[in-house]
Amino acid sequence: MIEIGTVTQHHAGRGAVSVDFEHLGTSAECAVLQPTTGEHACFVLPSVGTQVVCWLESGKNIALGALFSDSEPVPSEAAAEGYYRQVGKMTFQIDDDKASLKNASNDLKTLLNDILTAIQNLTVSTPMGPSGTPLPPTVQAIQKAVQDLDNLLK
Repeated sequence: MIEIGTVTQHHAGRGAVSVDFEHLGTSAECAVLQPTTGEHACFVLPSVGTQVVCWLESGKNIALGALFSDSEPVPSEAAAEGYYRQVGKMTFQIDDDKASLKNASNDLKTLLNDILTAIQNLTVSTPMGPSGTPLPPTVQAIQKAVQDLDNLLK
């Protein structure tokens, strides 16, 4: 039988969650269906409070997936097409040919661009005084890296 319930507890070591089926007056431990296991494992448990669709059958209970709801809506950043993953305040998103990784205060593209800018403007103290900025081959390599970042990250 297929039922919708609410996650009340994690059992990470078993890859399972406890689910309350309020309308049935019962709860059950359900293994959480994963996209893959083994060498290419992807492990995600639905958050406590999340609504899940479960298959309940003679003690072999499986949480098939989570549902968006009024209390847990589709994230506004989620693209119509692509991949979006949020864990706490960290988000990872892939759209067409670009990706982004960010949290509440930083994003990977800005951080890498800041590092490249610092390298491009680097001067070093020497016995003769401060050095000049990097030589043209270094500047060209940095400019190429900035272009590559723009092509890869959004």
